[in-house]
Amino acid sequence: MLFGKKKRHVSLDYNDFGLQVLTYSSADLSQAKAYSIPLDEGIVVEGIIEDELAFFELLKEQVKNWGIKGQNVRFFVPESTVMMKSIDHPKELVDKKAIKEYVEMELGRAIHLPFENPLIDIYDAKQGDGKATIFATNAEEVQKVVSILMDAGLTPAVADIKVISLIRFVDRILPNLADTTSLIVNWSINEISLAIYSFGEVEFLRFQMIETERSKWQSRYTEDGFEYVYQDDISHYQMALMDSIAEIERIINFYRFSLNKGEKGVEQIVVMGDSPELSYIAKTIEGQGAIPVHIFTDQMIADAFPNFKSSQASLISLALKEDVKA
Repeated sequence: MLFGKKKRHVSLDYNDFGLQVLTYSSADLSQAKAYSIPLDEGIVVEGIIEDELAFFELLKEQVKNWGIKGQNVRFFVPESTVMMKSIDHPKELVDKKAIKEYVEMELGRAIHLPFENPLIDIYDAKQGDGKATIFATNAEEVQKVVSILMDAGLTPAVADIKVISLIRFVDRILPNLADTTSLIVNWSINEISLAIYSFGEVEFLRFQMIETERSKWQSRYTEDGFEYVYQDDISHYQMALMDSIAEIERIINFYRFSLNKGEKGVEQIVVMGDSPELSYIAKTIEGQGAIPVHIFTDQMIADAFPNFKSSQASLISLALKEDVKA
């Protein structure tokens, strides 16, 4: 989903707990600079900007402080609004533009989406087979983000789907990714997004919230940004994580036995994100089955992208939208 193009770029990502950006040239990531700030409760709720004025005022101030005014910005559409749908189309349609025009014509008739005004993208894995995948989101929510970015002095350039964007990042670290069936799970404090990526195709998407009280998380600044600390017995939060981990097991079984009749299943799990309990999550998943688990630690990220941390994977994935040097 493209809006424009300039030479300088900014990757921008936010959730209920924080806002982070990466500024870089189109040719070299080694000179990139990262910035981040925590967000007060209620500004972003379940990944959706609820307090537009507060978000705008904060972003406008930081655009000035970070020296990124007028730069080209790449951002993610709200993950809770994203859906994917497999469709059939006339086999003579082999061009992506033609398939998209067909989908737009059939919306509300042969093709139904849960948005009155969807923003769609098309993925056609095998041209001429009459099948394609729609990725859709709520255009109103995307336009809200676009308007805020523009008002704050940035130039919207690319809107992407986070968990799909992260596949580009994972592929740089696990070069055989396209030769397997992988479950990629991105964990934040109160949400997870996951994708099943099988032999070069996205076959499953899911976004879900993690039950936790926002007021029990306290931010504190560190030498290179900030972090959140749970202000209660951590076992309470870990119990909430177990519900999401159990859901992952159900998804793995559903994918293998319901979607693929036992003929194909998840071969590896990739655990990543900015959750402070990422190590606990990975160990728990690993202890529940025989599927290999890869956890993207700070060291693992730094080996591939010097000077970066695991919590910045989403920003790097946006930068990889175009070829840049690591």
